[in-house]
Amino acid sequence: MDNIPRGIAFILLSIFFFVSLDMTAKLMTELHPPLQVAWGRYVFSVLLLPLLIRPRDLRVAFRTKRPGLQIVRSILLVSMTCGFFVAISYIPLGDAVAIGFAAPFITTALAIPMLGEKVGVRRWTAIAVGFIGVLIVLRPGFEDRHWAYFLPVSVAFLAALYNVLTRLVNRYDSAQTSIAFNNSAGVVVMTAVILMVPGQWSPLDAGDWASLVLLGGFGMAGHFCLVLAYRHAPVSALAPFTFSHIVLAILAGMIVFGHVPDGPTFLGAGIIVASGIYVFHREAVVARRAREVAST
Repeated sequence: MDNIPRGIAFILLSIFFFVSLDMTAKLMTELHPPLQVAWGRYVFSVLLLPLLIRPRDLRVAFRTKRPGLQIVRSILLVSMTCGFFVAISYIPLGDAVAIGFAAPFITTALAIPMLGEKVGVRRWTAIAVGFIGVLIVLRPGFEDRHWAYFLPVSVAFLAALYNVLTRLVNRYDSAQTSIAFNNSAGVVVMTAVILMVPGQWSPLDAGDWASLVLLGGFGMAGHFCLVLAYRHAPVSALAPFTFSHIVLAILAGMIVFGHVPDGPTFLGAGIIVASGIYVFHREAVVARRAREVAST
């Protein structure tokens, strides 16, 4: 039985952990190469994996019915992490998170050819308005924007493809299997990158290692709360609350880094949030109607 208040509490707690991860990563990338920070995030997530998945269940968690899908998803997630960490090493955290929330709009568009879903005029309109919000934050052509502002756009496209593949793989594998694959692949890929790409390692002191442990812990805690949230409540009930990630990221940027967004950035972020909530609302309405038709 659904327990929506508990689901909402867990989704908000997961967002708190993810914003804490983003904030810690930004602090780390001010001192160390972003790819090294991404390496540490995955290494310590794997080391902390037994806190999320019982040791006796770990072997089962690595059994997948769709290994190809899991590998592609994992590579997409690692690419997203690297792109985002590089971006926040140059631009404000709130801006990067706001631009990255173009992902739900792209996910809805990709669901048409890849999942066979139908999208009506209302959702297409909301998607178009959401992209206008992204353009307001980016303001291409109106002022000089650092190239890193366009990295979150790429991350959003990767995240959309990741989300679609997640919908596919969830038909066959458990959330624990997906988490186990994601983090393990991250260790393998990022270790190879660190070894092969010059200049991606700098000395770490005790405080740096502790920060990397925190990165892994925040990642694991965030995903754990996310799993619990969707165990207690449906996606349609929780989706609007995911946009609090933008608000918390902007607040963290203001308090910790002194990054105060300008008026257009606030406007663009507001448009992204409103459009995203409407897209999720329409998807919930369409899904409910489909269930009603199927039950008659």
